[in-house]
Amino acid sequence: MRPESPKRVRRPQMGVTAAELAIVTTIVATLAAAAAPEFSGFLVNAELRSVSEDLRSGLRLAQIEAIKRQGVVELVLTGEAPERADVHPASDGRNWVIRAARRDGGFALLRSSSGATWTPRVRIESDREAFAFDKFGRLHADSIGNAAPGADLRIELSDRDERGRPLRVLVRPSGSSLTCDPGAQDGAAFACG
Repeated sequence: MRPESPKRVRRPQMGVTAAELAIVTTIVATLAAAAAPEFSGFLVNAELRSVSEDLRSGLRLAQIEAIKRQGVVELVLTGEAPERADVHPASDGRNWVIRAARRDGGFALLRSSSGATWTPRVRIESDREAFAFDKFGRLHADSIGNAAPGADLRIELSDRDERGRPLRVLVRPSGSSLTCDPGAQDGAAFACG
């Protein structure tokens, strides 16, 4: 009889081999390359929704200020830095100011927002440069010379690269606003119809 030799205990492998690392890296790179366009579109859509919500919150704030002050308050789109009330209106402005008329003929700055945090690819095109609200919260004639609208006003939001889904902010004559998808078919959940 032979004496028993001691049994070897096998230790677990402590790392990865170069071949395993190369395979995993190739798989991750392939998945990342396939997902990049979809992820880019996701980011653009999120940015468009953020701009839409920023505009709608500004419109709502202007409406509330008009009711509170019992006078006309307007939200003005502008391309200038929104640091003062007497900005030059622009229908494609990335910034906005909320202002109220003063007795001396000027304007008081109530609130402002800078679109500087938005990516440059977001494009805005509006039916009007200014949205004025009366003491009842309805759309009113503005200081630029536009009469009170009889139909919905639109603010179109899109991206310059056309990767995202365009959005539209509708401002009703009653003063309410909503965001919709101009590309959705009538009857769909977010259709502008």
